[in-house]
Amino acid sequence: MAMSAAVTLDSLTYYLSAGSVSARPTAWTVSLHNGAPGTAGAANELAYAGYARQSVDFTIDDADPASPFAANDADATFAAPASEQTVTHVVVWGGSVPLVIQALRDPKTLLSGVDAILAAGELIIGGSN
Repeated sequence: MAMSAAVTLDSLTYYLSAGSVSARPTAWTVSLHNGAPGTAGAANELAYAGYARQSVDFTIDDADPASPFAANDADATFAAPASEQTVTHVVVWGGSVPLVIQALRDPKTLLSGVDAILAAGELIIGGSN
C-alpha cells in the first residue's frame, strides 16, 4: 500500500530533520472507494444507505526483518448495499487524516443485500506485497 502525502511528510521530517511531526493517531478507520481517492483520500468514497467507514486495528509482523508489515487484526464489516458496488481503492484514516491510499490489485464487487467483510489479515500495509 502507498503511504499518503501526510505520512510521507511526517516520515521525512522525523528521520531526516529535527522538525516536528503530526500527533500520532490512536484510532483508525478504513473507507471503500469506487475510483481514485485523490491526495486528500475522500474522492469516490462509497455513499450508499448504511455505508460507514469501519474501525480497524493493526498487528505489526516483523518476523522477516527485511519485510515488516501491518495487517488488520479483526474483520471489518460494511453494511450491505442495496445494489452492487465496485470497490477499486481503500483508504486507512487516522482521524481525519488519510494515512494509506491504495488501489486494490483486483476490483472487488459488493453484492446487493450482502454485508461486505474485510477479513482479518486481508488489509496488509508494507511488506513485499
